[in-house]
Amino acid sequence: MKGLFIFSRRAAIFAAASMIAAGVVAPARAHSFLVEANPSSKDHVATAPKTVKLRFGGGVEPKYSKLSIEDASGKVLGEGANGVPDKPRELSMDAPELAAGKYVVRYRVLSTDGHIVEGSYEFTVDPK
Repeated sequence: MKGLFIFSRRAAIFAAASMIAAGVVAPARAHSFLVEANPSSKDHVATAPKTVKLRFGGGVEPKYSKLSIEDASGKVLGEGANGVPDKPRELSMDAPELAAGKYVVRYRVLSTDGHIVEGSYEFTVDPK
């Protein structure tokens, strides 16, 4: 019985050490959460933007990502996702002609870590 206890204890120590080593060696990965937007959330802009640019906390895959602009009724006015090779955390899209009013920017991006991140925010084009 004593031999079984020693074996079980050694096995437990080996398993714990293996898990700790795996945790230390494994690369840290973070999802690509939105960190900056232009226009930004709750922004009131005097003139309609020509482009919408989003920057994320990690790299994103433009080919598998989508940005869109919707009006207050939910109608999609434009969509796209252009990446820049030397800026792997940024996506942009050309904005359509926007009149005064509230708009929603929606995004659904594939992070380079393989996770899908989606969200939305509003901005307002003020009347002239």
